[in-house]
Amino acid sequence: MNTLLLYILIGIGAGSIFLTLVTKNDKKSRKFSSDIITNSLLIVILTWKLLPVVLAPGDIFSNPVSILYSSGGFVGIILGAGFGIVYLGIKLFLYGKHPVGAKDFLPLRGVLKPVVVFFVSGLIVSSSLFLVSWIVRNGDYGRTGIVNGNEDAINLTPRVGNMAPDFDLRDIDGKIVSLVDYRGKWVILNFWATWCPPCKAELPTLNRFYNNMDKDKVALLGINAAGTEKFGGKCKDVACYVSTFVQNEGIDFPVLLDLCGTTGPCVSRVYGAENLPTTVAISPEGIITKIKTGVVDSFWLRSVVSGK
Repeated sequence: MNTLLLYILIGIGAGSIFLTLVTKNDKKSRKFSSDIITNSLLIVILTWKLLPVVLAPGDIFSNPVSILYSSGGFVGIILGAGFGIVYLGIKLFLYGKHPVGAKDFLPLRGVLKPVVVFFVSGLIVSSSLFLVSWIVRNGDYGRTGIVNGNEDAINLTPRVGNMAPDFDLRDIDGKIVSLVDYRGKWVILNFWATWCPPCKAELPTLNRFYNNMDKDKVALLGINAAGTEKFGGKCKDVACYVSTFVQNEGIDFPVLLDLCGTTGPCVSRVYGAENLPTTVAISPEGIITKIKTGVVDSFWLRSVVSGK
């Protein structure tokens, strides 16, 4: 699960507990507050989940299964939060205009207080978890390392703003490919595996992007977690297995084999790409500009090479 989403869910749980505490003697206030909070959260979730349909409809309609794994990311959460706040404001404004003599009427303050308590407590819990996580991640990490010939590189996880660790990997045809060979271009590294459903869901999007991109300015490299692949039948080695999969799926972009756990460098671990799929964007100067865990869409890919 995405870490940010997990922290938000924990914050929602904490907010619900505090809301229950402040309305334990007022069931009417609890019900109304819970209803409008639930609706506002649904607005946030739907906006976050369905934003790719608006921004990249071609990806979704041509590959419907991708909607199960795609999302609007941080932008979707912010946009959804904006819509949710507008909804809350309208509902509370209209409630304040409620006729005083109406049945089951509660003072506006009686429903506003639990709403404020819910969001403030949830925000404090979520942001605290995020802050602690950020401190832990960045306390001893962030240094860059060279994959090849550096025993300590495996313990160093580069982050946005760091130089991308160089590596040498063989592609499915046995040719050695080095990251440094692509200096001067935008480079997108996509870490994936054949057994990973969301990885397979995003492959058509990546393939379309590769076929339409300016290959003089952008390079897309698929890095297969070859050390985790299970193969058999006609194929006696992982290169044969992945190559067959690539041909069957019609993948056009280069695919490299990361034999982590068997032989060779463990590039996925160096890049912190142990959760698949993970996509890393690298600038022409060799600086990591974006890291995304989960399915990517064409909007995200285009934003990478535009420097946004």
